[in-house]
Amino acid sequence: MRYFKSIINLSVITLITTLMISPAVIGAEYAGFLDDYSGLKPDPDRSGAKIYRKSGVNLGQYDKIIFDPIEIWYHPKTKYKGISPDELKLLADAFRDVITRELEPDYPVVNSPGKGVLRVRLAITNVKMKKKKRGLLGYMPIGAAITALKDVAGKRIVLTDAAIEGELLDSESNDKLAILVDSQASDAGKGKDSWDALEGTLTFYAKRFRQRLDAEH
Repeated sequence: MRYFKSIINLSVITLITTLMISPAVIGAEYAGFLDDYSGLKPDPDRSGAKIYRKSGVNLGQYDKIIFDPIEIWYHPKTKYKGISPDELKLLADAFRDVITRELEPDYPVVNSPGKGVLRVRLAITNVKMKKKKRGLLGYMPIGAAITALKDVAGKRIVLTDAAIEGELLDSESNDKLAILVDSQASDAGKGKDSWDALEGTLTFYAKRFRQRLDAEH
């Protein structure tokens, strides 16, 4: 399992955990993290994903990134919801680290909106988990944070399913520039550890994001 360290200097992150409990949400294609899902089309680069990009958008005008707090949304049918806020915070930091390490130092992550700053909103949605006999260390790909997680709760948890919803916005105008929805982010049921698969999915999108920024500068 690939290990990575949690970010220390990004203390402004706070975790918003949303429990989806409405029966109307169950079985829905989208989690509801985004305000608008119109315009989405199948992603030619990845099965199970859909994307939207505003016509005429030039990412070359952006050279800095600001992140909203990463959100983690439980699926209403998850078998386990016992992760503490501290654990969720560590997970959110780790997920953000996956993206940040692909962008910096050329596209620094900043704490304030402004000219040339691209705003990223991201959620790990439809999260399903359950307890396993195997220790937590064997399942969560969060490097140094894994020890802290084990010390905090000592839980034994496996991710069985998850999706990704995200959008890019201009940080000054809040104009929506692009949307991503990946319903198979954890690669569940395909013989892979889902925590590893989720990290791999985030890395895939981070690398592609970086490549497109490079191409348009």
